[in-house]
Amino acid sequence: MNKVSNQQRRLADLLGKVAVEEGMNRTAIDVVEVFRASAPTSRAPIVYLPRILIVGQGRKRAFLGGETYVYDPNNYLVLSVPLPAECETEASPDEPVLLLAIHLEQAMVGEMMLELDESVMSDAPTPRGICSTPMAPELAGAVIRLLECLEKPTDSRILGRQIVREIVYRVLQSEQGGALRALASRDE
Repeated sequence: MNKVSNQQRRLADLLGKVAVEEGMNRTAIDVVEVFRASAPTSRAPIVYLPRILIVGQGRKRAFLGGETYVYDPNNYLVLSVPLPAECETEASPDEPVLLLAIHLEQAMVGEMMLELDESVMSDAPTPRGICSTPMAPELAGAVIRLLECLEKPTDSRILGRQIVREIVYRVLQSEQGGALRALASRDE
């Protein structure tokens, strides 16, 4: 089994330990929630909030403007603005959807861009408010560390926000980082 598959299995195992209740659940880290769904849901309206959504097991699809965005163990979803869309879930009691949601904070992204000495270029194409992106091993490693951190209250309190910051950094540096740059430049 290759490294990515081992990471995927570890990520799903850890999420299964943390996401024990059905639905969206808070964690000890204020910007992190976990989700479990043990039954499929058909396509239905939803309002997505600015988040990074990482699936450890199962599959979800978002539908917006004739486009379909799949997020599963191989692809994560980035939402930089609130969006009304439709969503469906592939899940079963034997293989529930297990998902990690990180709420995006405009201030954190803006601060990180300043540290990177980056700005939003006005001539750059306008990024989409939603994108599905392949999971890189570096990002998967950071997510695993975050999930391990969630198992220990002291680790969550001391290390949690720093690991979230690393995850946001990894997404910012990915091919879809433009969506996060747009979030940082949005007027409040």
